Amino acid sequence: MSTLKTLLKRVTRNLRHLQEREAQYGGNPPLALTNQLADHRQALEILEEALRNQPTEADLPALRALLAALFLSDDVLQDLQNLQLPKPVLPFEPETVLVAAGSFLMGHLSGVDIPVYETPQHPVNLPPFQMGKYPVTIAQYAEFVRRTGRPAPPRAGWFGEKPPRDRLNHPVVAVSWFDALAYCRWLTAQTGRVYRLPTEAEWEKAARGPDGRPFPWGPTWKAARCRHAAAQTAPVNARPAGQSPYGCYDMLGNVWEWVSTLWGDNWQTPAFAYPYRPDDGRENLQADETFFRLFRGGAFDMPAADLRLGLRRWYAPAHADKRRGFRVVLDVDDVDGL
Repeated sequence: MSTLKTLLKRVTRNLRHLQEREAQYGGNPPLALTNQLADHRQALEILEEALRNQPTEADLPALRALLAALFLSDDVLQDLQNLQLPKPVLPFEPETVLVAAGSFLMGHLSGVDIPVYETPQHPVNLPPFQMGKYPVTIAQYAEFVRRTGRPAPPRAGWFGEKPPRDRLNHPVVAVSWFDALAYCRWLTAQTGRVYRLPTEAEWEKAARGPDGRPFPWGPTWKAARCRHAAAQTAPVNARPAGQSPYGCYDMLGNVWEWVSTLWGDNWQTPAFAYPYRPDDGRENLQADETFFRLFRGGAFDMPAADLRLGLRRWYAPAHADKRRGFRVVLDVDDVDGL
């Protein structure tokens, strides 16, 4: 399947190659190349306008005919034949924000009160991804419970499958790692877009930005910017001043958040130490449930002195806790229409 965005990327890439060929002729390219350049530029204009106007299925034949009349490469014409519009965004889909490709600083420098398993600080390079702007809310998780019959979170104020109505915009809590994984798979099936749990590295980059800052908002502690030292959770959008550099809320405090990454089967010693490597087995989703899984970010009841973005905790993946929730990642190739 091709989408307007993938077609736009293809035409943009091809135009760049044509411009490189044009430069080799020293300002006097052959007429055929000049015509190809002009048609690719026109195709970009057509596609950009289509993205702005959000065409319907009824508009696709005219769009295909308009582009097919241009002198475009075979791969673009093939994509054009397979062009489909993305599924509409569903009301219960979590909002996501783009985390750009590139390197960031993960972990802590060694220091007083910094455990060795949070060191050393090291660069990690990641491709782009879309991170949940907020933790998954009770309202969003309630749709999953209602449609699948999965048991509601225990001891979390639910009445059967009915969520607490005065807390719908709070983060869902008392969900296990397996619950969070099942939610992501259900959401993928419902939307046709690939949702999953973030890796530990993705979570930390979305929280810290590229510069290794200790708090989402910057280098110094600001008490009003995160939910801490409190008796219960707060709405996920309650603290806009606490956003991370990429626009993620509640990356520190409010609820701990499950990530996909393994700690290991020994409570005291990690099987997968830093530096972070995604290919060393720590991202194995099929690992036995005797292996502990990591969660990040801190919770509403923690004191300020304990909160920092490099903080790591772990527990059995089948365990659920009233201070623990999760957020999702959307694969960047599936963001059309969002």
